[in-house]
Amino acid sequence: MHRALVDGDEAAAGQLARRLVDEGADVVELIQLVLAPPLRRIGQDWHDGHLPIWIEHRASAIVERILGELAPNPRGRRRGTTMVAAVAGDQHSLPTTMAAVALRASNWHVHHLGANMPGQELIRFCSEYDIDLAVISVTNPDVTHLADDTAKQIRATNTSTIVGGAGRSLQQLVEQANSLRDAGTPAA
Repeated sequence: MHRALVDGDEAAAGQLARRLVDEGADVVELIQLVLAPPLRRIGQDWHDGHLPIWIEHRASAIVERILGELAPNPRGRRRGTTMVAAVAGDQHSLPTTMAAVALRASNWHVHHLGANMPGQELIRFCSEYDIDLAVISVTNPDVTHLADDTAKQIRATNTSTIVGGAGRSLQQLVEQANSLRDAGTPAA
């Protein structure tokens, strides 16, 4: 997968991902074990000056399209409705896409708002829609305070809220989301 993403070989990357899903890998495993590790390596190689930024951006765009094609839409009653976004100043949309896909796979109805969303707009969105869970992705440590403040304000409306960040897995997100919903917990 790393070689396909660095080379911009979208066909090879997509075929590998589809084959793994066809062989039984669930989408969360695919993201965590197959897609995220080469993306982290590419990001580190860019940071270290070994790759140009366009390779990182192209690889992220390829993964976005792969996830769009493979995103599950399970049947049955939804666990609830969630909103997934990153606050203003956090420019990375791929982690929000990954979270949205993982939650959809766990049978949540997902409003995916993407990156760089003003905190007040997230609060407004959650109050105007019947949102059971707000998920705020954080990839930029400079916006952690804003994400936490936004989460606090969303929780004040009795909407459960999870703030993600480095070191948290999608499996942990799904487990926490499902346990909050199953317990009927208004805030996390």
